[in-house]
Amino acid sequence: MLIFISHCKKGMPSNKKLSFGPASKMPEVPKGEYAELRFSESGDLTWEHKEDGEYGMKFFIPIVLLTHPSVESLPSSGSAMHWVSKAEAAEQLHNVVIGGLDGGNGKLKQEIFDKKWKLTRSITGSYRLDQI
Repeated sequence: MLIFISHCKKGMPSNKKLSFGPASKMPEVPKGEYAELRFSESGDLTWEHKEDGEYGMKFFIPIVLLTHPSVESLPSSGSAMHWVSKAEAAEQLHNVVIGGLDGGNGKLKQEIFDKKWKLTRSITGSYRLDQI
């Protein structure tokens, strides 16, 4: 097996680090409960969307998970991971952040990244995002 790192010269410091395996994913929020999080635009995780043949489009949204009913111990600073979802709330958020649907002035994106959010899953299984 070969590992190739481009643009590296001997003796040059590099801030790139190798990683293997998938990024962490937030566990599903149980029906009728909620998780608290912040959206992330820094770090190694990226905003993506991928077609899943069986379920349609899935959105990979970088977050810092602060609380979750299924996770007993999170660091006080939270844990970086992806929220992977096909929920309408995930699609709308993705379209604003990646699709530039904030009118081009960046104010809406600033509101998204500078706030703490509550992700609630209804008893029917749909998700809703609300600023805290």
